Amino acid sequence: MNRSNRSLLGCRVLATSVIGVLALTGCSPPVGQAVPAAPVNEVQVFFDTGSSALSDTANRTLDQAARLYREGDPIGTFVITGYADGSGGEYANLMLSGRRALAAKEALIARGIPATRLEMQALGSLPPSDPKAFQAENNRRVVINWR
Repeated sequence: MNRSNRSLLGCRVLATSVIGVLALTGCSPPVGQAVPAAPVNEVQVFFDTGSSALSDTANRTLDQAARLYREGDPIGTFVITGYADGSGGEYANLMLSGRRALAAKEALIARGIPATRLEMQALGSLPPSDPKAFQAENNRRVVINWR
């Protein structure tokens, strides 16, 4: 292997071999070309304390998720995970997180996503998205990701 600081298409060549370049660093896109954004594979919907009702903001987020599904390449399955903050008892939080996940699932079905493509789970108040603020509003959520 040959270490080098030679440049190749705006990148620093770290190593080469008989078959070509093995490692590049410091690469930048060619002038005039944008760097592609990382693919979105998760959306989050937030809820009021003790509620599983979808807000206008939540509905817009679900619209986005449905659009991403339809434009996917193709997206296989949505996993809908409901959570609650730590303000209630363990059983109550588990039931509330299930109602939140169900509300999101039903909304996605209403937007044309086949029920067979939706998995649902309820985790209650664990794990919190913000362990330092167990009762924080960002723990009252549904996370929708796809694989």
